[in-house]
Amino acid sequence: MLYDRVIENLQEFSMSPEDQIKQLKGFSVADELASDFSDITLNYAKELFENAWITTKQYQQFLSIDERLDDMSKNKALWCKEALKDTSEWNKCRKTGAKLLASLEGGRSTYS
Repeated sequence: MLYDRVIENLQEFSMSPEDQIKQLKGFSVADELASDFSDITLNYAKELFENAWITTKQYQQFLSIDERLDDMSKNKALWCKEALKDTSEWNKCRKTGAKLLASLEGGRSTYS
């Protein structure tokens, strides 16, 4: 179940900014994405890693995204809908999330 939840969270994290905005309507989208990733997904990933459900490389990718989000939190300009759509920082997060998602979905039949 944790594995499926991680997949769902990464799908949301990796979708287009327009879809993220639509999906999280009524929320501060950038804050919600970062919070879901750092407070929920990363904790689940840690548990999956500790139980050998994901590889070291995959876990390091989770940590890398979290570190990027932490660095981004120092720049208030990155936390609005426009920045979510237009900045390279958010684009890099989505791309890294999509690569991680692809690697996890490739192993899904093994772990589910």
